[in-house]
Amino acid sequence: MGERLWSLTAAEDDAMIRVDERWGELLAAVDEGAADRDMAGEPVPERFFAEAGATGLLALPLPRETGGAGLDPVAWVLTLERIGYLCRDSGFALILGIRTVIAQMLLESGRQDVIERYVVPITRGTLGIALAYSEDADAFTLRTVLRRRGDGFVLSGHKDFLTGGYHAQVFLVYARNEADDMVACLVHRDDPGVVVTRLSPVGIRTSGPTALDLREVPVARDRIVVSVDGLSHAQQLLNSRRLTVCGAPIGRARALVELSVARLNSTIRHGQPLSQLPNVQGSLGRMYIAVETARAMLYRAARRVADGEADRLFDPVVSAAKHVVVNRVRFVLEEALQVLGGYFYYGDPYFGTCLRDFAGLVAFAGTQDLLEVNLGTMATTHLAPLRDDRKFSTTSRRGGHT
Repeated sequence: MGERLWSLTAAEDDAMIRVDERWGELLAAVDEGAADRDMAGEPVPERFFAEAGATGLLALPLPRETGGAGLDPVAWVLTLERIGYLCRDSGFALILGIRTVIAQMLLESGRQDVIERYVVPITRGTLGIALAYSEDADAFTLRTVLRRRGDGFVLSGHKDFLTGGYHAQVFLVYARNEADDMVACLVHRDDPGVVVTRLSPVGIRTSGPTALDLREVPVARDRIVVSVDGLSHAQQLLNSRRLTVCGAPIGRARALVELSVARLNSTIRHGQPLSQLPNVQGSLGRMYIAVETARAMLYRAARRVADGEADRLFDPVVSAAKHVVVNRVRFVLEEALQVLGGYFYYGDPYFGTCLRDFAGLVAFAGTQDLLEVNLGTMATTHLAPLRDDRKFSTTSRRGGHT
């Protein structure tokens, strides 16, 4: 199929050139052992993030005054898409994305001590950080609790799933306080009472997922980065996460379409390549449509954020984009399964890896069904007719307007 058929704009060409020239060798090194790590459930090595920091990749979306490149959300999403296209290790892009999102949120605290102690090392690749938000509860009934004790605080609770927790030295933890408000604090891996447990999920196995137990962990006052309305802070972070989590899977879906075409072109049945059969061509067409639909939706959402038009707490377009992207990349795999048959199972293991990884995207940054409910709730109050007199009369429908 090649890149000529994909709708590549000048901005997308720039992103490809930038990634290929500056980080092509790094991504090739990450890609080299991806299949073996996925099979063994081993996390992507931390040394690759150290190199990503040293070469400026982790700082790309951060402001220039903090040592970043000031990439806007559109350029950053395009960068992540190219990374996903070139690199088969899903964990690398996922951890890259969450670390940059956390760094941006901490930067917005405006606290110089937080910026120097955490943001700068994160972007330089010398400090790993993970988000500790998810637990077996909704946002209004978190069981992780921060209580006052003496001149400081203690933190107790459990977090179920932390992407990149295996390599993290610091965790951004959301909890309830004694006033039943949500707060956010920074917990170090070597703090007393911190227990990190490695997980073995079905997919996204190289992202170093862990659980986190917090057993009366002492927390100094200066480690509390959000002391009131932590729910709004968490929603802003998750809203940003919905955008960044979608870039790499689109790149991977593009690569899957091209891998499928290559396999079908080289497989001969009844004297002709499988790719020449009309039903196979129809399937490839649907795969192409799915990828381009996902790309168009994601780019629109990213542009909305870049232009300052997005709702930072819960943007409907960003949320819809995450929903569409996840559904469309999973659809690409379903179509690949139909046309590739047995090769999907016993041929290139990348298809199986993506099958598991894309399924895991359903739960990232808000499950698909939760996004549907939230968007539907907004629709009932915000999608009223533009005019009260809007009517669709029986006569008009029967008249057959031209």
